[in-house]
Amino acid sequence: MTHIAICIPCYNEADNIRLLYNRLAATIDQCQQYQFSIVFADNRSTDGTLEIIKDLIEHDSRIGIIENVSNFGFVRSSANALLVPDADASIFLMSDLQDPPELIPDLIERWNEGTSQVIFAVRRSSNENRTLFICKKFYYSLLAKLSEYPMVRNTTGFGIYDRTVIVALRQCTDSYPFIKGLVCAIGFAWDTIYYTSDNRNSGDSHASLNFLIDFGVLGIVTLSRKPMRMITYAGVTLGLSSLALSMLALVSKLLFWSLFQFGLAMFTVSALFLLGIMLTALGVIGEYVGFLSQRSLGLPLVVERCRYNVPQYTHDSNHYSHNTNMHSS
Repeated sequence: MTHIAICIPCYNEADNIRLLYNRLAATIDQCQQYQFSIVFADNRSTDGTLEIIKDLIEHDSRIGIIENVSNFGFVRSSANALLVPDADASIFLMSDLQDPPELIPDLIERWNEGTSQVIFAVRRSSNENRTLFICKKFYYSLLAKLSEYPMVRNTTGFGIYDRTVIVALRQCTDSYPFIKGLVCAIGFAWDTIYYTSDNRNSGDSHASLNFLIDFGVLGIVTLSRKPMRMITYAGVTLGLSSLALSMLALVSKLLFWSLFQFGLAMFTVSALFLLGIMLTALGVIGEYVGFLSQRSLGLPLVVERCRYNVPQYTHDSNHYSHNTNMHSS
């Protein structure tokens, strides 16, 4: 029987977990031809999320949990949630109910066609804040233009990933991975299905402006060298332009000594303009250097406090088993 793991990262989602589980259980109960595991990855919640998950475990043997020792942030915890469970395919699903669990049968059906190793669920439209949605669409359009590879747009990562993809992603040494970008960069065949996302069901979003900026920059520095090239081109262009203008100013002064005035204002504006260009260039270079520095540390995605009932592939018997004792990792 085909085994599918549903991977759900969560942090302070106590108001959403039970409703998410109810909708998810109702959906997968209609797919009796598959074996499912539901794996919650708790990123050190403080609102009782973990206790709710443990209570659900008592009533449903399909549920497992990965518990982190501390809050490692959305990017690292989400990547670990997707990559740890072993199954024939893994489905990544957010816990805020903006992405509908009811879409899972459609994802599985498309994956079963065998033409694509990843099926992304892409937001055609959204019931969230319209300004934020437009900004996200603009960002993904910009990222697609800057990227060296065909890039999926307007997705949270919600979708189904074949086991071959998961195995390949595990081999990446990036401790701060942009998973959907890596899928596109590695070259896997991917496809999309469309849906309309809902508002967050309950609670406040944990995605602050700083996080959104950081996540956006992560995507660009992971997938593109074009900003560095643009800096090089801008530097050469400004250098040649400055040389030409300097020669023009010198010739004008020699020809019209008493009439031509350099002027303090011209020098001030030129200096501020060049200073702005240099600081911007240093900022872009700094982002790339910081990204490379973080990767060079070779940090683990997360450190787990314990792991329970998470499916693992047993090579000797060629099947999937579950670790059924709560243990430290």
